[in-house]
Amino acid sequence: MRDGHVRARGAQAGCDYQFAGGFVIGVQGDYAVADAEGSHDSAREIGVAYHSKIKSLASVTGRIGYGWDRFLGYVKGGGAWERDDFTFTFPSGATATFSDTRSGWTVGVGVEYAFTNWLTGFIEYDYYNFGTRTDNVVCGPAACFVGGSTLFPFDVKETKNVVKVGLNVLFTVGPGPVAARY
Repeated sequence: MRDGHVRARGAQAGCDYQFAGGFVIGVQGDYAVADAEGSHDSAREIGVAYHSKIKSLASVTGRIGYGWDRFLGYVKGGGAWERDDFTFTFPSGATATFSDTRSGWTVGVGVEYAFTNWLTGFIEYDYYNFGTRTDNVVCGPAACFVGGSTLFPFDVKETKNVVKVGLNVLFTVGPGPVAARY
């Protein structure tokens, strides 16, 4: 995606376990409603413009880290999914649209700080890779080219670099939240 902007809001839920000595393991899932879009002109088809919009982004990851007092440093990795809308504008002025749900993988690194026994803040960097896939759009005679219908293949290669900042409210089962022991 070139010439784009990004906005997203989401939620996450997870569970951590801290071992004696400070090591932490956990699992988490997150979902974000996104408004990330971009566009560019085709390098192969003269006059064709591509526009893409990411509607949502989700992941399920495992994480491992180490806690120092109220700080937690961690790495994470797992599966990821996103929902995309694509629009193609052809030289005739006609448009074609296509929606797709893609799966891939993600890895990340982050830090978390326990402000209280029930509230933490975090910042993390995540890399998402959804691979390359060829999709096809069938274009009618008025849309793509003069002279009949055409199968219009296009390659979508998607990777994302995402920085997340947020707050977590902790619910505990047992002696106390893990964050209180960081």
